[in-house]
Amino acid sequence: MSEPSVARSLDHPNVQLQCRCSWSGLDADITDWDVQPKRDRVVRKCPDCGEPVPEWGTLRPIDGASRIARGSLADALAEAGYLERNGV
Repeated sequence: MSEPSVARSLDHPNVQLQCRCSWSGLDADITDWDVQPKRDRVVRKCPDCGEPVPEWGTLRPIDGASRIARGSLADALAEAGYLERNGV
């Protein structure tokens, strides 16, 4: 197993990520988030194994993340009860 990593590229606008499970992809591929109230943070989850990977960056505090959330992050925060969505 490899360690989680983040690699930046001057040639591409996205960041390359790698998980312990050996999944490798771009930050744009991340659509799942783990809302962790006990640690007051939101963490990206690996799209392959589903584990949260703090090495890929965390957003904290949850209240702050909810103020800037869009897309899948906003969906995860709404599902966890931290953000009201239209009609929710």
